[in-house]
Amino acid sequence: MKDNILKRLKTECPFPQVFEDLERSEDGFTNVPRRKIGHLRADYDGRRWWNTAWPCHPALVTSEISGEIDRTYEALTAMDALKDLSTLTRFCEAHPEACVDRQFRQEYNFFLEGETCDFWIRLITRERDYNLYLNALAKETAV
Repeated sequence: MKDNILKRLKTECPFPQVFEDLERSEDGFTNVPRRKIGHLRADYDGRRWWNTAWPCHPALVTSEISGEIDRTYEALTAMDALKDLSTLTRFCEAHPEACVDRQFRQEYNFFLEGETCDFWIRLITRERDYNLYLNALAKETAV
């Protein structure tokens, strides 16, 4: 039996240096980590998860990284993990230390050390919003 991915998520970032090496994004308005491969943005519509991919530094992608991103997303949205928005909300509320905005308590940050890349996972509990951002970050040795 495989481990539930939620047990592997951390509320404290084990790779903070990735957020210190930033560059201006293509839109010119925000800074992004230089090691950001891209992210999946997903929302739950009441029946299923929908996602879109947003590349950032495509040159960092390998078939191994692409496979790990897909497997991580599938594990996060699996029936034994964040199967729906209610489950996501309960998981977030059980980890108040991950809360980004203490006043509204709707946005949470989690982190996962992967094999080929690391992940910053942003969970948002609001309905009719993007509820999951799976940011893939290249390992320091890959850059």
